Amino acid sequence: MTATFAVAARVLLAEQGHRLPDLSAITLLVPHHHVVPAFLAALRREARAPVFLPPRLTTLPALAAGAGAGTGVQTDSQRLAALYGFLAGVDWLDDAALWPLAQAMLDLLHELDDARLVPPAEYGDFSRQIEQAVRRGLNAPLEREARLVFELWRAFHGVGPGSRGGYALGLARWRDQAVDPVYSLGLAGLSRMEQHFLAECRARLGLVDLPVAEPWPDRRALLDTVWRPGPDAGSLLERARTWPATRPESPLALELLGTPDLESQAGQVAARLRAWLAEGRRDIAVIALDRLAARRLRAVLERDHILMQDETGWTFATATVSHVIDRWFALLQDGFYHRDLLDLLKSPFVFADRPVGPRLEAVAGLERLVGRHGVVAGLERFIALAAAEASEALPLLERLAGAARPFRKGSRQTLAGWLGALFLALDGIGATAAMAADPAGRQLLDLLHRLAAELAGDRTTYTLARWRAWLNLQLDRATFVADEIESPIRLTHLAAARLRDFDAVVVLGADAAHLPPAGGDDLFSDAVRLQLGLPGQCQRRDETLADLIDVLSRADCALIAWQSWQGTEPNPRSPWLDRLAVFHALAYGNDLALACQPGPAGPAVAPEVPLAAPRLDGLPARLSASGWQTLIDCPYRFFARHGLGLGEDDEVAEQMEKADYGERVHQILRRFHSEHPVLAELPPEQLASELVRIGSEAFRARERDDYLARAWRGRWEKHIPAYLDWALAREAAGSRWQAAEAVYERELALPDGGMVTLHGRLDRLDAGPDGLEVLDYKTQTRTLLKNKLKVPGEDVQLPFYGLLTGAAKAGLVALDDDKVDVVEMQRPLTEAVADEAERLTATLAAVAAGAPLPAHGAPETCRWCEMRGLCRRE
Repeated sequence: MTATFAVAARVLLAEQGHRLPDLSAITLLVPHHHVVPAFLAALRREARAPVFLPPRLTTLPALAAGAGAGTGVQTDSQRLAALYGFLAGVDWLDDAALWPLAQAMLDLLHELDDARLVPPAEYGDFSRQIEQAVRRGLNAPLEREARLVFELWRAFHGVGPGSRGGYALGLARWRDQAVDPVYSLGLAGLSRMEQHFLAECRARLGLVDLPVAEPWPDRRALLDTVWRPGPDAGSLLERARTWPATRPESPLALELLGTPDLESQAGQVAARLRAWLAEGRRDIAVIALDRLAARRLRAVLERDHILMQDETGWTFATATVSHVIDRWFALLQDGFYHRDLLDLLKSPFVFADRPVGPRLEAVAGLERLVGRHGVVAGLERFIALAAAEASEALPLLERLAGAARPFRKGSRQTLAGWLGALFLALDGIGATAAMAADPAGRQLLDLLHRLAAELAGDRTTYTLARWRAWLNLQLDRATFVADEIESPIRLTHLAAARLRDFDAVVVLGADAAHLPPAGGDDLFSDAVRLQLGLPGQCQRRDETLADLIDVLSRADCALIAWQSWQGTEPNPRSPWLDRLAVFHALAYGNDLALACQPGPAGPAVAPEVPLAAPRLDGLPARLSASGWQTLIDCPYRFFARHGLGLGEDDEVAEQMEKADYGERVHQILRRFHSEHPVLAELPPEQLASELVRIGSEAFRARERDDYLARAWRGRWEKHIPAYLDWALAREAAGSRWQAAEAVYERELALPDGGMVTLHGRLDRLDAGPDGLEVLDYKTQTRTLLKNKLKVPGEDVQLPFYGLLTGAAKAGLVALDDDKVDVVEMQRPLTEAVADEAERLTATLAAVAAGAPLPAHGAPETCRWCEMRGLCRRE
């Protein structure tokens, strides 16, 4: 990079070399701080002095900050709050849009200050400018908006300078105090206010613009010819025909890469970066036009332990540490919804003052409790549950309750007051120290404390929801830079890459949507902006194009990549690249394309590699009917559960589902028959009333959280008459209820001498004329249950229960029909039990001997299998 600044260093020394070895009185204005090391290296080489004091190299914002703007300058946060107050008094504006609109107005005021514009004396003058731009009279909505902007501009222009006015004051103060030599180096993209400052420095201080060398002049000439031709340059075809006459070889070291999707773009760019590193290139830039593509590329590189040094920064809203604040306020506003609560408790930033292992165990225990009891929301309910179950999470929940007290519903505080409450809450949940130890967290805390200090004098109060909208706006706009990484690969942006001689450059995301950049969300159209004297979209495009030409002209080699398809829709590359490719193809017979895909690529088909099916090291000591059914349905699922110890935790059903309904019906019938073992002792009307009463109590807890639970209760009550008819008829036929939820166990001997304990909890046991009868309640229809038992051996529940209990009969009670009935197997139970015992013994012996357990479940089994993402059978 020193070659770029060698000429500038020689010019500076030619004029100021007599000051050596002390050049510190000289001020050199640079476009960004990345230029400083390279220029100093060039200066050191040209000076040939072993030791000297260098000039002061600084940017214009740093220069103004060092001079100071004096008192009375409003910070952006103060002016944003004032703008919100102004807009809140406008009755036709939507309250929810006030903060974004205030930010848009603040951005507009910044631009007006940068353009050194002052508001007209009368609204009529302002409206005439708008009418000239739109070429028609203002209709009522546009008239209303134009008057709002004018009144706001007038009001804030007269109350003292904002941050941009303070910037101008700082520059002016420095200019008035400066007496020593001043130089500039490659300044570009300047506002009118900055240009005015430099013009005054030339007139008063003799400011000198140092020249910048071109390492590849022919390359810049070609790019200028393609993208910035003069008015008399002719068409692109004419320029391409005349160009190679004096340049038979292309000066470009550039390739264009279109990829079918985001993943392939990241993979191919990462491969090129690895190749460049292998070649010894140690100064590589990735210019991120598309932030999503940059995130994916970073993830792919990190898999190979290649890090990128980030110069662009990421908004705090995308940082992991901001997730703590977001979840905290989601809990406060949504009544401590269980998913958000568990998410917060699992954060490494929360309760970091507690030992990690016990804390995570306590949170896991709470998660199991919440799933088992179905608590959806309400911090006081979680605390009561934890206290009742002696959960280790109780102290954590109590600390959350203490931190939440300042955020009472309906309370109002100032912006700084709410920030103070947030700081106390972060202390209370043990997050402050952990956030301060994290680079992004430390920058976030610094931002919040700075905002609190700036807004300490603002007395306007806000609800929690309005303050949270303000905070989200700050987090969406403010950025942090991960400055702890040093890498030969730098993630940067076009403006920051100017005047830097990189070994290689990747321009990432160069599709038509990102290059040239789309226009911002301006309050005014481009025509109105130009009429008012503000920079328009054309100027922004010109500045972006100048930056791109500078970067491509200085890099040893470059790759421009984009995603050529978005799903099934074509995603065209930048029109600038179209022009370059056509020009290069006409001039040199090569359109620079590396691997542009003609259409979306199908999923890659990996070669089939035979994998050894898993085996169990030993049998489980205990086996239930559901466990045996799992082994029959899919041996791999059985392996995952018993060999790998995997399983699904209970999840809170936020809306009542069929499984929850069935569970409550089981509870109702268990309690009903336990309280009334002989139904004939009570009249049918009283029995029905008892079932309604018990059902109301069983559904009550769910009805508090889910209004749909009432519909499920109504469904059950509709079946009560049919159930009582069946139960009374069964009792009259000689079958008497004996027990509910009875637990049975039986030892099963295996051929190798091993033993497995069969166990089960049975819904209902009756004493019938032929002996013990086992019944299992099903909230399904008779047709479904008959189909379930149609093929012998497919459903193992009834034979398993027969083997476990020695019952004479077993059946499934269909509760979801107009008529309740028992569905039994088509063959005698004793025969089915004998066959099942033989199959069970042989299968368990084979598994114990190391038989493979492949994934071969039927589609219906796979559809509901929790292991389907693990076996990857599909």
